[in-house]
Amino acid sequence: MGYYEPRWSAEEQTMVDLMELRGFGIGADINRDYTIIHLYTPDNSHPLMFRADTEYEAIRKVFKFVSNGKGSKYA
Repeated sequence: MGYYEPRWSAEEQTMVDLMELRGFGIGADINRDYTIIHLYTPDNSHPLMFRADTEYEAIRKVFKFVSNGKGSKYA
């Protein structure tokens, strides 16, 4: 269906910036039907993948994973 570059809202960009400050890398695969966020951890070159219907839901899943301490074993 067509890939396009993310246009993060201010809230989404803040979440991305905070995760990047902790050493995580963020990649996005955005289609009209779904969004996949690739979370690159500091010690692993293979990303964790989070899928959702919208960009906001996907980035929120990733941010929740990182901020709840589940991502702390990687940082």
